[in-house]
Amino acid sequence: MNFRIEKQGAGLSIRIDEVAGQEQALIETIRQCRKSAWACPSGECLNVDTIGERVEDGCVCFTLTPRPGAVLDPAGIEQCLRYTLPRAAKK
Repeated sequence: MNFRIEKQGAGLSIRIDEVAGQEQALIETIRQCRKSAWACPSGECLNVDTIGERVEDGCVCFTLTPRPGAVLDPAGIEQCLRYTLPRAAKK
């Protein structure tokens, strides 16, 4: 699973490649992580207000917008994904 994070205005755009057949598990894992804030070392999900989801050609794309007054840190989101994505792969 490879991913790419890009700044998009105040938010972030994430593309996770090579997830054909795992798209729904990945989306559910990200949703659950955000709801429960698990034990992710970055804590960056607390700054996320909304997450848009899109599936295309074996990839999953997310658009993150920050909570009012918050700033999303791409390095923090990367740390979160490195912690969370292996959980999705196991489902």
